[in-house]
Amino acid sequence: MHDVAERLEVGVLNFEIAPPIQPGDRIVDVGSAFQRDIVVSKLVINESGTSAESGLILKATNGDELVIVAGAYPYSLAVLGLPPMPHIFEPEYEIDRYTRIPIS
Repeated sequence: MHDVAERLEVGVLNFEIAPPIQPGDRIVDVGSAFQRDIVVSKLVINESGTSAESGLILKATNGDELVIVAGAYPYSLAVLGLPPMPHIFEPEYEIDRYTRIPIS
C-alpha cells in the first residue's frame, strides 16, 4: 500500500523470491497455454496525481489471459483467468481504470 493523498492509499505489487513450498500451501495449475511464450503487461493506476504499478496481465498465445491486480481489501490480490476457484474477482479499482503497458 502506498499513501497518495490524505486518507487515500493505492495497492501495488511487489515481487520477491518465494520461500520453498510448504505443506498446506495452495498450488494452482495455470494450464499448458501459459507454459509457452506469453506477453506480459503491467497494469498502472493513476490516482490523485500518482501512478502506481498495481497489477500484471499474462497473455498466452491462444488468447487466454491471467490478470493479477491489487485487491479491494488491503494486502489482497484479485486474480482472474484461473480454472474455476472459489474466488471473486474484486480489484481495488474497476479494471478499465488501469492502463495496460506491455513489458518488453
